[in-house]
Amino acid sequence: MEPQEKILKTALGLFFKYGIKHITMDDIAKELGMSKKTIYQFYKEKDDLVNQLCNIQLLEQERHFDEMNKSAKDPIHEIMLISEMMMTMMQNINPMFFLDLQKFYPTGFQRFQSFKENCAYKNVLTNIKKGIELGVYRADLDVEFASRLRMAQIDMLMFGNYFSFERVSFAKTNTLVLDIFVFGICTIKGHKLFNNYKKINEEE
Repeated sequence: MEPQEKILKTALGLFFKYGIKHITMDDIAKELGMSKKTIYQFYKEKDDLVNQLCNIQLLEQERHFDEMNKSAKDPIHEIMLISEMMMTMMQNINPMFFLDLQKFYPTGFQRFQSFKENCAYKNVLTNIKKGIELGVYRADLDVEFASRLRMAQIDMLMFGNYFSFERVSFAKTNTLVLDIFVFGICTIKGHKLFNNYKKINEEE
């Protein structure tokens, strides 16, 4: 592994585990068994490291969205795949990571906001339009409002203080929020399809 790649991987692991603010360049150097001078050959400051990490990680997420769009059987399957990806990611991240990014690292946070608007939101918008065309989502939906609502739900999970995830885990909360959203926009056909994916037998 190249030194620059090793620095990025180690820093990301520490930031995800403890949050960004509490990790110093000294901590990263110590974890790597490397001098700070070596790190500064690649990253002029911590902000630079955080910004590059954000860009790399979000480009990877964009590729994941594209892959799931191509592999999904239908819009409901796609939204479930995305939710599962998000749940897997969030289980390994201290919520302080996102709060620190929002409060202390404006360039990295702006890149995150750009990703949400230009990738995640547009993906949800396209998903809902396609679902309406296929008859699995309600034809009377305000597509833009429904898409914004889904993005607000994700923001609530990442940045809100509504849940401590002590009584109900993040995984369970994510599942409940997805269920409420999908059942709310589904037709009966979509409802049955969603239940089929979830392996739920429900009497009409």
